[in-house]
Amino acid sequence: MNKNFFFAAALLLCSACASRPEGFVVRGSFPGLRDGMGVSLRSMEGEEIIAVDTVKGGKFELRGKVTSPKYCNLLIYNSSEPSGMGKMVNTYMYLDNSDLTMKVAHLDSMEFVHPFLAEFSVPKARVEGGPLQQEYYEYRDALLSLQLTLSSVNNEMAMLNLESEKAGDTPEVYDRKFDELYPRQQAAEEAVDAAKMEFIRQHPHSSLSLFVAGGLLNNTFARTSEEVEELTRIVSEIDDTVRRPFVLNMLEKARSFYKGIAYKDIQLTDAEGQTVKLSQYMQPDHYTLVDFWASWCGPCRWAIPKVERIYKRYDGSRLTVLSVSIDQKLADWKKAVEEEAMPWTQLWAGNREQITAAQQAYNISGIPRLMFIAPDGTIVYSGNNADALRMTVEKYLGK
Repeated sequence: MNKNFFFAAALLLCSACASRPEGFVVRGSFPGLRDGMGVSLRSMEGEEIIAVDTVKGGKFELRGKVTSPKYCNLLIYNSSEPSGMGKMVNTYMYLDNSDLTMKVAHLDSMEFVHPFLAEFSVPKARVEGGPLQQEYYEYRDALLSLQLTLSSVNNEMAMLNLESEKAGDTPEVYDRKFDELYPRQQAAEEAVDAAKMEFIRQHPHSSLSLFVAGGLLNNTFARTSEEVEELTRIVSEIDDTVRRPFVLNMLEKARSFYKGIAYKDIQLTDAEGQTVKLSQYMQPDHYTLVDFWASWCGPCRWAIPKVERIYKRYDGSRLTVLSVSIDQKLADWKKAVEEEAMPWTQLWAGNREQITAAQQAYNISGIPRLMFIAPDGTIVYSGNNADALRMTVEKYLGK
């Protein structure tokens, strides 16, 4: 009898193992779906189409398999082809190999939300099934009010230039308006950032925490060394062999670009064509402002007058200003320097090796890159916002 019991138990166990889904199923059956509508599931981490279906009998069923959970966009459209014309609506989800169901009161209650706005919108539909989806909506719900606040102040910031220009504001009036708005933006960004860190701490074994951690590491010089090490400890323990190595690689890189790290010395070319080092221009008891730019970069040229105002405000006994061009052609750099008439030191990353070294030293993926370095050599600001740079300079050197 004992043998029979264990045999039956083994059969049940094997049956349970066999019934486990090897991939995902996403089903939908709700008011508003019409036969012939197309449904597709796209990864937001590579744009590939993961699964497609056509509505039949008022329902759809998307099937497939992912090697690691992915952030995805589920689209429903009038045509059976994703490129077809007509109404298109969507919802976002964090897909894993589970049996999932999309739930919504009516298709007409949905809308199309652009990926750039996905974090700042209230989901009209939910995809349920499995603990990972529950964690995803827990994450969305925890951050939504903070992200809406950030979205509002971001919109105000985006309109500031246009409205000030329309009003004919002087630079001083514009600065005053920016100085009132920027701290609010910083506070909103910090609140969202802190909430993401707290979610990771509360979900130290979740694949979703890997995704959130990857987003936090996109900005260089934004995490403290302690936060980098904390994230490394958590990420190392998460059981996702596909995403985990990628995030660990980001964390290893972040060890070279954490908040308050010392600047790295690089070789450059001066106006006379001589090879020099950045360290040659660092002076004792001086703060140093470094502007990486190029002649062809519109935002870089737009930032130059703002850098010049900072340069003129502080005497040379306290602040050193350097511009470093990454132009590929010497003539382009020389012409732009003459046009802009910048009265501070001009340097050039004069060959491919110097450009690559500068990009790697400071993880420069876009310009302008504005850096403010304290007398002890630590980087206290790194970004592309000349007005935010000004506020940082004022914080350390006074108005």
